[in-house]
Amino acid sequence: MSLPLPNLDDRTYDELVEEARALIPSLCPEWTDHNPSDPGITLIELYAWLTEMILFRVNRVPRANVETFLRLLNGSDWTPSGDLDEDLRLSVLRLRDRYRAVSASDFEFLATETWSGTAESLALERTLGTARTVRRARCVARRNLEATGAARAARAPGHVSLVIVPDAKGDEPRPDPALLTALWSWLDERRLLGTRHHVVGPDYVSVTVVAACAKREDASAEAIRAQAQSAVSAFFHPLTGGADGRGWPFGRDVYVSDLYRVLQGVPGLDHVSEVTLEADDARRQVVKGELVGIQLGAHELPSVRLDVQRFRVE
Repeated sequence: MSLPLPNLDDRTYDELVEEARALIPSLCPEWTDHNPSDPGITLIELYAWLTEMILFRVNRVPRANVETFLRLLNGSDWTPSGDLDEDLRLSVLRLRDRYRAVSASDFEFLATETWSGTAESLALERTLGTARTVRRARCVARRNLEATGAARAARAPGHVSLVIVPDAKGDEPRPDPALLTALWSWLDERRLLGTRHHVVGPDYVSVTVVAACAKREDASAEAIRAQAQSAVSAFFHPLTGGADGRGWPFGRDVYVSDLYRVLQGVPGLDHVSEVTLEADDARRQVVKGELVGIQLGAHELPSVRLDVQRFRVE
């Protein structure tokens, strides 16, 4: 919805004439003939007509002013095309482009949707010899994830940390240091003044799965172990895992129920009798004495591994 433009002056010709007539007795008492035939009244009507035309222009913005404003929006090298309406339309569309990194979602959008194909990313690709596309990104506000120790977990006003996952192979894809540096420099021109940004790779939290299952009579225990290991790795993969196949969500906790669902889908298994998750004690979520999941931070991803040696298939 567009904003209504204000009407700076809406007086009509008749109102201007009457306003001038009302001022005659106080400004010029000796002027007593106010008939239309009087030359003074004729002059008042003439000036009222001229004033009405000027007032009509008050609410109009001259074309030159509009073009000057568009040049301010588009840059000093912008030149009008001759079609002012089209220039206005294109300028408004450019304003809607997410060029600046203001919010956390802006940082994520620029890294995943805009960075690839820029001159800086292509130059990096030529230097490294391989593509350096950012597949996923998570921006954490008021955190400095480049810090160490207690400062890394502490609240840091004015800081934002962008965690990126590159398009790379392996269960734990990590960005190249050159990618981190190049992306930081590219975002430095787009951040707000006063914002200190950091570009880092993800923290992978190691989670070990220990399970016991019952197989069907015609199934092979070795085949089940291999398929279960692949299923677990695929479900928690940072690029292709998760319920939607777009990568395990940043900061999404790992629950025992997730493993029951994954293992239950392995061909040849009759049922899953027990699942246990092993991780750092501080991350364990226990309800009524029973472990229900492993907690992750907003910038973390799980690295879930099935312990094949302790995976009992009966």
